[in-house]
Amino acid sequence: MAMRAVVVGVGSNLGAREAAIHAARYLLHAREGIEVSAVSPIYETEPLGPPQPRYLNAAFRLQTEHSPTELLSLLLRTERRLGRRRHADQRWGPRSIDLDLLWDERGPHESPSLCVPHRELLKRDFALAPLLDVAPELVATFGQSLERLGGAPSRWTRDARVVAETSRRGFEVDVEADSLADACALSLASGACVGRPWSSLHLNVEADVEAFARTVRDVSKRGFSIHRVSISHCAKSQWGVEFHGACMGNARLTDVRLWTTPASHRQIRLRLAVRY
Repeated sequence: MAMRAVVVGVGSNLGAREAAIHAARYLLHAREGIEVSAVSPIYETEPLGPPQPRYLNAAFRLQTEHSPTELLSLLLRTERRLGRRRHADQRWGPRSIDLDLLWDERGPHESPSLCVPHRELLKRDFALAPLLDVAPELVATFGQSLERLGGAPSRWTRDARVVAETSRRGFEVDVEADSLADACALSLASGACVGRPWSSLHLNVEADVEAFARTVRDVSKRGFSIHRVSISHCAKSQWGVEFHGACMGNARLTDVRLWTTPASHRQIRLRLAVRY
């Protein structure tokens, strides 16, 4: 089947929100028959429904050979892998990750389980804005709808950003972050989802002993369950932090070690042992 363009909307309002968005991107890109060709900016928006945390929203433009029904199955599987649990009685409930097929280059699709374009698309600025970012050819079709909703929502000031991506052949990613905890959240989520056992990540962040101590506290606030943490001084010139049993979604990092030296403290390596 020939490759075609589709756009997937993504949102998260629980745990490591930005990390979950990046992790969803990696998981989809790692699938056979899918290539992530463009990623929108991230927007922060108010939730629909009952009181809950604010959302981060974005959109991925994919090149894919999968049918809409096959894509829906892959999106639901990706949500489950990132810890999403759907409940029939919670239409507007909070969620660690939400993936929706917004648009298909091939045209409309409707079945009992899927409607493309998404039924609520014209009512949702948080879906329209990132959609038009990655599919500007749709401005003539959907631009006025976004204007009637008041325009694009506010863009998210990102805590961390990816500067080099993973590949299907191996796992290596560089990130820049304002804090070590944000860098760890992004990297742990990415590694837990697509990293091979004993993959390495290099983080370009400023760090010192106090930063590592803060990380121990702060990573747990970003959607991770950490069973045991130890801080070790291997020598005068080398120290680090170990996370044991860190979890995100269905993935469990059985062993995570961070280490550095004063001479190269801007390069921090995480070594991940991952099992599912």
